[in-house]
Amino acid sequence: MSENNNVLSKKDINQVLRRYVLSRQTCFNYETMQSGPWVWSMHPAMKKIYQDDQVLTEKYRSYFKFFNCHPWFGQLIMMATLAVESTKDEHATETALDVRTSLMGPLAGLGDAIVWVLLPTVLGAIAGYQAQNGSMFGTVLAVAVNIALWLVFWKLAYPVYKTGVTFITEKSASLRNLTEACSILGIIVLGAMVASTVNVNIAYSWTVGDLTQNLGDLLNTIIPCFGNVVVTGLLYWALGRKKMTSGKLIWIVIIVAIILGALGICA
Repeated sequence: MSENNNVLSKKDINQVLRRYVLSRQTCFNYETMQSGPWVWSMHPAMKKIYQDDQVLTEKYRSYFKFFNCHPWFGQLIMMATLAVESTKDEHATETALDVRTSLMGPLAGLGDAIVWVLLPTVLGAIAGYQAQNGSMFGTVLAVAVNIALWLVFWKLAYPVYKTGVTFITEKSASLRNLTEACSILGIIVLGAMVASTVNVNIAYSWTVGDLTQNLGDLLNTIIPCFGNVVVTGLLYWALGRKKMTSGKLIWIVIIVAIILGALGICA
């Protein structure tokens, strides 16, 4: 179903997008995940397509089931779904639900790789380096990129509705390759940040005869940037613990750093 009757105008699509952007992560629950805002967002378009309230009620019962995808890519799935619904085919809703279910997993992975991993890692590294030099350029760049991201996904919604499901399915191979490339790049940047930005200096040393051995230098011969790697790993592990928050962890790091510094273990 790549063709539709283009029942919806640009104004109708904008109304759906406004609703979705403002509500896509609200009413989030473990039973239906994002289906609440999904149904509310698509209502203006579905009302124009079908008009009959009884028909809409039945269709919304079908849509009010489990859906979970990256929020930015979810709006593209919605446009593909509305493209199918615009055909007014007897089995349009059934087909649209199949499309929604089949696309949410792959696009969630792509969104996580690009928006949640690659961009924050790269932009965080740039912002961190700029902050160390007393510049706000990194922060300004991060805001600009997020605004650009918002505009890109908003504009992509129009061709997705116009061409239907084919806009996404025809590019599936490219999307898979892009996901893998973004994941690898994100890991590389994260590794570089750990080595160059995290600064754990183990100062403890001992003397045997005329030889003085520093513990930090010894550990670094085993694993380069040993202290940085271990501390970063411990922080990631701690964030996964129940009731642990980033705020609490910051205070723990500050207190432990002061104690280790006072004892001469770290400098």
